[in-house]
Amino acid sequence: MNTSSHYLNVCADTWMQCESLLQSISQKQTSYSYRTTQVLDECANICLGTMEAVKEGWKDLNQMALLCVGLCEECAEVCERYSDTQFKRCAEFCKQCSATLSQLASEAA
Repeated sequence: MNTSSHYLNVCADTWMQCESLLQSISQKQTSYSYRTTQVLDECANICLGTMEAVKEGWKDLNQMALLCVGLCEECAEVCERYSDTQFKRCAEFCKQCSATLSQLASEAA
């Protein structure tokens, strides 16, 4: 697998995890904090945006990757506070995305 498709896959998988979790918690009777839903939404959006930036070969890709790294780390921290397996799974995907895109950011710098 080429490097570009690896970054695309990691971003796509993380985007799907965040979106899936957002969908799931919106259907539960349990109330979640605004911060939790906001961070999940922001992480999903930045992963989707970073995926597009990788596909398009943006000149400032390293800056987008750094932003994605920060939001994925924050999302992982928020998700780890919950005991639910879906939150834990999302946290793992976010950590993986953060680690992978840290490499991208340093390569593109």
